[in-house]
Amino acid sequence: MASLKWVLMFGSLFAASAFAEDLPIVGVGGHTVTFRATKWTMPGVESATAWFTANGKTFPLFGSDVGADGHSDWLSPDKKTLLLDPVSFGMLSVESGEEKLVSQQHCDVISMETGCVLAERSASFCVGKWVGNQWVSNDGEVFNPVLETKPPKDLLRHVVDEPAQSRAESIEWSLSFLSPESYMACHPPARNVQAFNDLGFYLAEGGNDALALKFYRGVEAVGKRTVLMLNIADSLWRLGRKDEAQRYYSQYRDAMSADGKAQKIPQRVVSDL
Repeated sequence: MASLKWVLMFGSLFAASAFAEDLPIVGVGGHTVTFRATKWTMPGVESATAWFTANGKTFPLFGSDVGADGHSDWLSPDKKTLLLDPVSFGMLSVESGEEKLVSQQHCDVISMETGCVLAERSASFCVGKWVGNQWVSNDGEVFNPVLETKPPKDLLRHVVDEPAQSRAESIEWSLSFLSPESYMACHPPARNVQAFNDLGFYLAEGGNDALALKFYRGVEAVGKRTVLMLNIADSLWRLGRKDEAQRYYSQYRDAMSADGKAQKIPQRVVSDL
């Protein structure tokens, strides 16, 4: 029996000039989606990756094992919505021990205002046309651009009772298709402070400090919280970034002391400073 082994290649992509990059698609406010030529470590893959730029900030729209393509015809008349056809790549392991490249194509709806992946559909959904600012697929589905991507509190609700490792893996799987930046564009940290802090904590608890830090940074950008300083410091320490971790431990210690809670500072904070 064959089993599908989807490979999450975090950190395995880097820019290459093996083929020309497409021209950017320019949406509302001059926001753009660009397709970067990419060299993959997975053999046989030839695909660009999609990046969103707005207000001087650029981030990937999808996870690191997801290629993408798009066309200006898929941009809505008001330039607020774009369809893309991302492709997830993986390896199919068969009984002989050999592995074969497989792919799964989707059709996703992107907000050109924020870079949020609003919704996901099957690949056939991208075959259709804009009627006003509604997308009508050839299968007859009519889509008004609305947010369907689940908020972090819903992800947490389904995993809160799982063991730490399983909980982290469930969160990683739920978020493997989207980039953390795109997910936070859908659900801004300013309105989801506690949920993103908890999401990061569960990921770190399961050993994924690098991904946890992305969500911690999103929360940090909208205001520092005492517990967040400790969480960031712990993840930085485990990632070997000890000088940076010590700065956050110091901030945490000072904040706790100022609140009259010095006796509640964990011993590891004192030891690591």
